[in-house]
Amino acid sequence: MNVAATPAKKILVVDDEQLLLQGLVKTLQSEGMHIASAESGREALEKIASCAYHLCFLDIYLPDMNGLEVLKKIKDLSPKTKVIIMTAGILDKTMEECIEKHASMYLTKPFDLLQVKMLIRGLIEEEV
Repeated sequence: MNVAATPAKKILVVDDEQLLLQGLVKTLQSEGMHIASAESGREALEKIASCAYHLCFLDIYLPDMNGLEVLKKIKDLSPKTKVIIMTAGILDKTMEECIEKHASMYLTKPFDLLQVKMLIRGLIEEEV
């Protein structure tokens, strides 16, 4: 399936690490996606409350809130939004909590941007 042939998907990228945030936003925009970004959990929740996003890339470690708490609130506000957890290292217990709170999957940093593109294509195909 050609991602460009589908209506543009809205994606929210949440990370306080500027370099990763900018790189991921640029990569997703090159795929024809509508991208918004947030650098904190509070900012992410404000954006989720005001707009329906298809996907959310969410860093588990944010400066103002625990990523698991943000994940739960995202799913409460927007149950259809698929959330992909991003982390530099994840413990088994944390991974279990992510699954319990309905994360679609997780990526371990650093990750390959080609992997991200393939992941998005797979998640979009699930919707069709």
